[in-house]
Amino acid sequence: MEVFLIFCLIITVLGQTPIHRKFEYKHSFRAPSLAQRDGSIPFWTVTGDAIASGEQLRLAPSMRSRKGIAWNKRPMAESDHFEIDAAFKITGQGRIGADGLAIWYTAQQGTLGPVFGANDYWTGMGLFFDSFDNDNQKNNPYIALMLNDGTRSYDHQTDGSQQMLAGCQKSFRNKPFPIHVKVEYMKNVLTVLVSDGMQAIPRYELCIRAENIFLPKNGYFGVSAATGGLADDHDIIDFSVYSLFTDQKNVETAAKLPQEEKQKYDEEFERQMKDYEKEHQKFKEQHPDKVKSDEEEDPSKFYEDATQRELRLIYESQTTIYQLMQQMEQKLRDIQQQQNIHTSMLQQQQQPGAVAQQPAAGQAQAQAAVGGFTFQEKNEVLQVLRDLTSSIRDMKNYVNEIFTRTYNMEQRGIQGAAASGGQQDAAVKQYLENIQNDIRQVRASQIAQSGNPAGRSCPNVSCLSSTFFLIALMLQSIALESPGQSKILLIHANKQHLRPLTFRKDFRNY
Repeated sequence: MEVFLIFCLIITVLGQTPIHRKFEYKHSFRAPSLAQRDGSIPFWTVTGDAIASGEQLRLAPSMRSRKGIAWNKRPMAESDHFEIDAAFKITGQGRIGADGLAIWYTAQQGTLGPVFGANDYWTGMGLFFDSFDNDNQKNNPYIALMLNDGTRSYDHQTDGSQQMLAGCQKSFRNKPFPIHVKVEYMKNVLTVLVSDGMQAIPRYELCIRAENIFLPKNGYFGVSAATGGLADDHDIIDFSVYSLFTDQKNVETAAKLPQEEKQKYDEEFERQMKDYEKEHQKFKEQHPDKVKSDEEEDPSKFYEDATQRELRLIYESQTTIYQLMQQMEQKLRDIQQQQNIHTSMLQQQQQPGAVAQQPAAGQAQAQAAVGGFTFQEKNEVLQVLRDLTSSIRDMKNYVNEIFTRTYNMEQRGIQGAAASGGQQDAAVKQYLENIQNDIRQVRASQIAQSGNPAGRSCPNVSCLSSTFFLIALMLQSIALESPGQSKILLIHANKQHLRPLTFRKDFRNY
């Protein structure tokens, strides 16, 4: 059983024929060059409240009771099978919108009417994007497919629920990205795929698939939209039509222009060229000073043909390759030279008992040329480093010797002061008393010589101050600590003279 199913699947896959698509620009329009400057769309008729711009076709604005249509002028005669890729946006401020948008394929060109902006009693297919819930079934927004043979009228009260062939409930209002719709009619099978409008790249989902569908041949494509008591903006951004073929030969045949149409275009081209030559000759006669010679108007002087451009590009590329090869060759030479130097040095070091030899002059120059040190320079640097190390070692020994001697002297001074501390204190006290008595005698003698009574200030001689006394005391202390005889110079300043005084250790000569 499983083998039979696999065999059937293989037969089905092999039986499928590839489908070829061909874009039909005369049945399509798309942004950014959707409309011309006058607001018209090539090969299309735009009527009603529809407004075409370069970016979109607004079929119905967000105003009450508005309708607009756009219908293709040319019938779809290229193929009986087709595919429509459309992108639209329906936006409004309200939570509920109205009325909706429709995509048509009919036997005749449509006109303004009550069915989503187009006429009723049409012949062909109508794909409706219904925004408003007229029958209160809570099933809108809704996408419905309806076929008509020109005898039935669309029932608005029931939203065509009894007339539609198939449909699906799908939200298509106020989406961040356009809604993409793909309608494919191939071998009497109609398929409708719709995106959700939540991504920039459309993600299609199957909405409708109907078989045994027979659409009129050489029909016309159209789009329409309408508003009612509520209003939305209905914008078509892209409407692309492709003809479908199962044979590649049919694609090539359809791509060729009919003979009558080709002849018509050739005649139009010849007429335009004759008019151009007449105007050009007339301009030469009226403005001979502005006319350029044939050599100046030769475009070959300003533009290069394809052959010259190709040769120029080849020459430039080869020149660039040659320069790169030269640079690589120079780098390889430098690397080889460095390798030779390093190899020779390694060989000399690996020889047992070999004495380091001075490199040859050419080798030293080559080594210096590539950016390294010569052998002599290395020896000089090493000798300088050895001398510097020896000098630093001598300085270290000298500093250690000074530190040792200083430490020994401090220890001897501390021990001597501790041994004679009591005797020196008594002697110092006696010396201080003698100094104080001597100073008092000097002061008394100075007062007597000046004739001033006691208690008055000394006008010409400076009196003894506490600062002077403390300085003398400190100097005497220093003299007592140092061995031998010390001399201290005391400056006795007054307004007339400076007198040096010499003290000995016993303070007898004042």
